[in-house]
Order: sequence, then structure tokens, then C-alpha cells
Amino acid sequence: MKFTIQKSYFLEGLNHVSRVIAPHSILEILKGIKLELTDNKLILKASDSLVSVEYAINQYIDDKEIITIEDEGQVVLPSRNFIEIIRKAPTDFIEIEKVSNNILVYSGNSEFNIKGYDPEEYPEFPVISKDNSFKLDTKIFNDVIRETVFCTAPNDQRPILEGVNLSLRNKILTATATDSYRLSRRVVILNEENSEKEFNLIIPRKALQYFQKMIENGQGEVEIFYENNRIVLYYQNVVYTVLLISGNYPNTDKLIPTNFECTLVSNSREFFNAVDRVSLMSREDKDDIIKLIVSENSLEISSQSKELGSAVEEMNVKSMLEDDKFEISVSGKYLKDAVNAIASEEIIIKFSGELTAFIVQPSDYHRDIIELILPVRTY
Repeated sequence: MKFTIQKSYFLEGLNHVSRVIAPHSILEILKGIKLELTDNKLILKASDSLVSVEYAINQYIDDKEIITIEDEGQVVLPSRNFIEIIRKAPTDFIEIEKVSNNILVYSGNSEFNIKGYDPEEYPEFPVISKDNSFKLDTKIFNDVIRETVFCTAPNDQRPILEGVNLSLRNKILTATATDSYRLSRRVVILNEENSEKEFNLIIPRKALQYFQKMIENGQGEVEIFYENNRIVLYYQNVVYTVLLISGNYPNTDKLIPTNFECTLVSNSREFFNAVDRVSLMSREDKDDIIKLIVSENSLEISSQSKELGSAVEEMNVKSMLEDDKFEISVSGKYLKDAVNAIASEEIIIKFSGELTAFIVQPSDYHRDIIELILPVRTY
């Protein structure tokens, strides 16, 4: 194995694949990155056994030679040390040569001899059937992840809730996430090409967060292949293979209210900033509780802390109420998360009762998204 590669492309690929590596992996070789050099590309591989990623660097990109290939081969190198060496290399092109399981790195007057692992011991990545697949616009998929993944349950709670439930039926793609205290749901209508397919999957939060970093500013389409226990995401020169969470996701349809006794419409940024300011006095408390009092075209937001003091802010809103006044207590953090996820100029908040879940949506309904939050009982 011997090649010369442009540093910028190499470092970009190494940084991408290294994100999935678990530094405390029980399997020592999974702390490394596998390099596979073929006759026309370099493939970088990394895995934590649940999420695997392949990143291909073609020999030529836009008719420009990125890699000069002399001898093909493969090697596994300790990720952290190797990436630091490449990052600090003084030249734009780096020469790499394999000797036994070691790698020699040449850059300017610098020379490194890095001990590697036996590539034959690196676990093979699973091969998934390509019979079941669909395509999704990259921007839409990025939005779906951003709008839902933050509602997944923290580690060590209910494993089934640590992922996003992705289901497809009658060409309607639904993404749902909940931690039992809040819920996010986004619905996307797919094109005719995908209309006959059906599935119901639970994708781990960690995998979606990694993939979102890859596509957040991307264009084009993501191609998704799936089977009972795995999903594979193809985007440009990257392949993610993910072990799905097993089990049946709870039916959350019944959690979403349909009757409301109070509704308000507000500018999203003004509302977020007001909640953010008032939360300064409650954020040290466990539940970050703020109180909302809605009256005719007016909203009062307040918080109180035994240690810090209190805060109150009033703002003008459009409101519809059954009574003269409506009061509810809620987590300020959850409310800000919901507004951020919606990313709309205006939001509409619909309250079904002081002790029942309420929903936050874009006021113009330009996207089929619901953010649902349970209130906090303060007595």
C-alpha cells in the first residue's frame, strides 16, 4: 500500500468517519480507522458496532488528481493519533506507505512510523438487501431530523424511546420522537416512486445526529435502504449503516389533542426571546418552570426562583379564549426547543387545558409538524 494524497480531502474524510468511533470501545480495533486503497479510490471506514460509516475519496475529483496510487492495500490505524498527525502535517500533499501493519507518513521534513492493527481482524460491515429503498430530498431529511431528534429520551431510560420512529404508509412518511414529556411529529408526502412501500423503523438518536452533520448544508437526495434490523443511508460519497432499535414504538396518535380552549399566535423570535429572558430566573431549577397567562391579545410570561428571585414580561399576541384568562406552567427549555424546531416566522400555540398537553405549530401550516409538550403541575 503506497499513495500520495491531498491533505484537505484526506482530513475532511477522516474527521467525518471519526465521529462514530467510541473511544472506550471494548473491541480495541474499533478505536481505529480502516483505510482501503483500490485502483481508483481510498475508502475510509469506522464503526462503533451499532453505526458504521464508509467515506470514499475518488482518485480524481473535477478532473483533478487527488490521490496518486502506487500500490493498493489496506490498514487499520489508531484514529485520534493518526488524525492529529495528518492535521498538523506541514505540506498540502502527504505520502503514505504501508510496511507490515505499520504506516509511514511523510510530509515535508516530517516522518512518522505509526503502529497499526491487523486489517483482517477488522469486522466486516453488514451487507443489506437493496430490494427495499426510497429517496428523500436532502434538505427535507435534514429538517425531519432537526425537528424531531431532540425529543428522543436520554440514555438509560426506555430504549425504545431513544430513537426516532420513521414510518411509511400510503406514501406518507411520518417521523415521531418522544421522551414521555414532549413529542415531535413531522409528516412528509413522498412522490409516486415511493408510494407502494411500507415500513416502521426506530432509528437511534446517535446515528441520526451523525448523519445530520453530514447533510446539514447538502443538496441532492439521500437514498435509504432498509430491512428488519438495519438501515443504510447513501449520500454522495458516504454510506451509513445503522443497527435499528428493536421493538414496537408506542402509538402516540391518542396523545395529540383535537379540542382547544385557548389559542395564541405570536412572532416566533419575539416569543422565544421573551421566554429566554424570563427563564434566566428559573433555569437553575430542575424543571425550568415558567408560567404563561393568556388574556385577550396579551401574554404574560413569568418565573420565580427561591434562590434567584423572579421575572415577568408581557407581550402582545393574537389570542382566542373560552374564558377571560388561561394559565399554564411549562418547562421553559421545552418551549424554546419547540419554537427552534419549527423555525417559522410565526407560531400558533393551542392549549386544551391547564393540565393537559398543548401543541406548537407554524401559524401558516406550511409544514406538517407538531410539537407537543406536557405542562408542569406546580401544586
